[in-house]
Amino acid sequence: MIQSDNANYKNQTPLGFMLSHLRKHWLSLTAGFLVLVAVNGIQLIIPRIIQHILDVIADETFTAVTVTRSALTIFGLAFLMLILRFFWRYLIVRPSRIVEQSMRNSMFEKLLKLSSSYFNKTKVGDLMALFINDLNAIRMATGMALIGLFDAIFLSTMSLLFMLSISPELTMYTVLPLPLIIFIFIKTSKTIQNRYTDVQRAFDSISSHTQESLSGIRVIKGFVQEKMERDRLYAACDSYVDKNIRLVKIWGILFPSITMLASSSLVLLICIGSSFVMNNKLTIGQFVSFTFYINLMVWPMIATGWVFNLLQKGIASSKRVLELLNTMSDVSGTDVKPDSAQINGEIEFRNCTFRYTSDSRDVLRSVSFKIPQGGSLGIIGRPGSGKTTLASLLCHVYKVEKGQVFIDNTDINDIPLSSLRMSISYVPQDSFLFSDTIAANIGFSRDGAIDRDEIERVAKIACVHDDIMELTDGYATKIGERGITLSGGQKQRIAIARALLADSSILILDDSLSAVDPVTESKIKMNLKPEIKKKTSLIIAHRVSTIRDCDQIIVLSDGQIAEHGTHDQLVGKNGFYARLYELQSMQEES
Repeated sequence: MIQSDNANYKNQTPLGFMLSHLRKHWLSLTAGFLVLVAVNGIQLIIPRIIQHILDVIADETFTAVTVTRSALTIFGLAFLMLILRFFWRYLIVRPSRIVEQSMRNSMFEKLLKLSSSYFNKTKVGDLMALFINDLNAIRMATGMALIGLFDAIFLSTMSLLFMLSISPELTMYTVLPLPLIIFIFIKTSKTIQNRYTDVQRAFDSISSHTQESLSGIRVIKGFVQEKMERDRLYAACDSYVDKNIRLVKIWGILFPSITMLASSSLVLLICIGSSFVMNNKLTIGQFVSFTFYINLMVWPMIATGWVFNLLQKGIASSKRVLELLNTMSDVSGTDVKPDSAQINGEIEFRNCTFRYTSDSRDVLRSVSFKIPQGGSLGIIGRPGSGKTTLASLLCHVYKVEKGQVFIDNTDINDIPLSSLRMSISYVPQDSFLFSDTIAANIGFSRDGAIDRDEIERVAKIACVHDDIMELTDGYATKIGERGITLSGGQKQRIAIARALLADSSILILDDSLSAVDPVTESKIKMNLKPEIKKKTSLIIAHRVSTIRDCDQIIVLSDGQIAEHGTHDQLVGKNGFYARLYELQSMQEES
């Protein structure tokens, strides 16, 4: 398995970024280019052999043996080229695949380290385009483009030397148009790079919209909005086509211009070279071999347009990848090793104020409370009052800008993220399940092999064991993407079982029983009591019945703690909690 590189790319240019990955494979690349030199050397020798044959024929001193020997030599060299071409492709193209894999690993590791705020403003489709289109462009730039560039330089230079050895005067005439090709490349490079970046961004838009539409296909169908979504996709596709056409317009001018300049060299060769033959300045063999050499020089220069295209795309894509790799997470941990920071579970919030962006309103305002180790806190409040945000701050998903959060009397900023999150089992309201077996989803919270009895034990606590056994394959049943084949209540209970299996010192249930009927909720609460006593627990809910047995309860209102106490104390205050309790009790009785 290829390990990713976690180096700091802050000061690297896009081209330097690609080269830094290629340097790790210098041995393979060196061997590959040496083989490529041998292949090109054979191509340069063959015209000399043809020249010799034609000159011998012209002198009428040839024999059938001479011609046969030369023909077999050419055939042998061609067969040798066939073998050598395999080796240079393997030695040069293989590193480009490894570079692609290494970058993909680095990008994925970077995404795993970024905080939720990054994903709040970045579309999944944009990231998928980075992982597919941009990495493919970089692979081509570090593989086939290098081969084309080396061929263009080596073959053109050596062909020029051979041409000079045949006729310096004719060489001077025929190479006159070629410097203009380099001038054209220099003038168009920046424009091509910018337009290719626009193409990639347009593709991002298509990828994002497609991914979002497929994820929400049931909502689209439910509200009969297929036409609107189709029109949006068509608009994104039209934009992508327009951006590609803008890029193609440049290539439509560039490639014909290069081909015309290269062809003009051949025209000069025919016009001037034929007169040289007639005036006995060149033999027929020299003229033919000169033609071969000018083709060996001109066609790599024409291919330089293709190479140039690949390099510009690779540089533009490297710039986009570097933007991701250089993105700083607004949440960072310390360098303490995970096993050196044992967390017991005492939690304290001190005057915490939080907002998601600098220009948004405060979601939490001066929130303070303390939960002793092994204690439980119930949190209730209207939607948008900051309940889930509070849980996110405890998990250090977002950075605490104002105030402090302590765990075991240690500031959360001084606790390694790995240690912190290994010590917290978090069950969100929107329970995410992977497209895998139920057993694998429950066991996701633990590394290594997990005993089946353990999985069944936590499933029984979460009251989902019987539901699982009713399925065709039981725990081996594969569920659809995001658990689409299960009900909301089943997904929540599987998520609870997964959290219990982790056996962390802190348990957070974020309205994770909202899709469960009252009877099942009551059973789960009874089963959870022994488990909760072993842990420090935060239970977020909209139903009073879910949190009434907690050691203490807080009521959040507009980001502030409006009420704080036990169930009995809050009922006696005749505030929001008491009114909510009375209303929900009446609903349950009816």
